[in-house]
Formats: sequence, structure tokens, C-alpha cells
Amino acid sequence: MSVQPGLRRTEAKAFFANERTFLHWMSMSVTTGSISAALLGVAGHAHHHWGSDFTMRAVGVRVLALFMMAISIGMAVYAAFNFKRRGDMLVQKLDGPYDNRVLPVVLTVVLMTFLTIVWIGSIVSYMEAGK
Repeated sequence: MSVQPGLRRTEAKAFFANERTFLHWMSMSVTTGSISAALLGVAGHAHHHWGSDFTMRAVGVRVLALFMMAISIGMAVYAAFNFKRRGDMLVQKLDGPYDNRVLPVVLTVVLMTFLTIVWIGSIVSYMEAGK
């Protein structure tokens, strides 16, 4: 027996799951934006107060932080778009796919790469300061 699409029942927990997913994405977006803002602040401080030795590094950190900020904004837009799309699919009682397996992995790899670059930069800076 096949069920007609108009007669299918969408459970309330599906709407709450959609909202939880949206809030998790927004939380990650805010976290990434906060890291980016902190990097921008440190780069500005280094550029203005630590002299010309740190100018090139400050520019590099600013560029990295601006990329991270752009990714953070992109994550927020993606979260809003998916929240709306999934909500519409639930209201219309459409079959999936409700998930996206590629973008979360790509964002994780990009963010881990950025954080690794910052970590390596801080180790190099510490090693040079010890000389």
C-alpha cells in the first residue's frame, strides 16, 4: 500500500530537529567569527605596537582572519538557507534528502587548516623569540 503525500503525517520532532540543526550551525558560525575577530584584534595590536618586524606577519594574520570571517558569514547564510529549505520540505511533506554530507566536511577541513596555520605560526613565533 502506498501512502499519498497529502495524508502523511510530519511529526513535531522533525521541526525541532531542523531548528536544533540551525542553532548548531549558527553556534559554529559565531565561534568561527569570534576566532576571526580575535585574530584581527591581535594583528592590529601587533602592527601598531610591536614594530615593523611584525608587519608582514600581521598582514598575513589579517588576510587569514578575513577569510575566516567570510567563511563564518557563509556558514550563517548556509544555515539560514537550509533551515528554510528543510522547513518548507517538512511542511509540504516531501521526501528527502534532508542532509548534506559534503559541505560540513569541507568546512571542517578548511577551519582545521586555518587553525593549524595559526598554531604553526605561533610556534614559529615562539621559537624565533627564544633565539
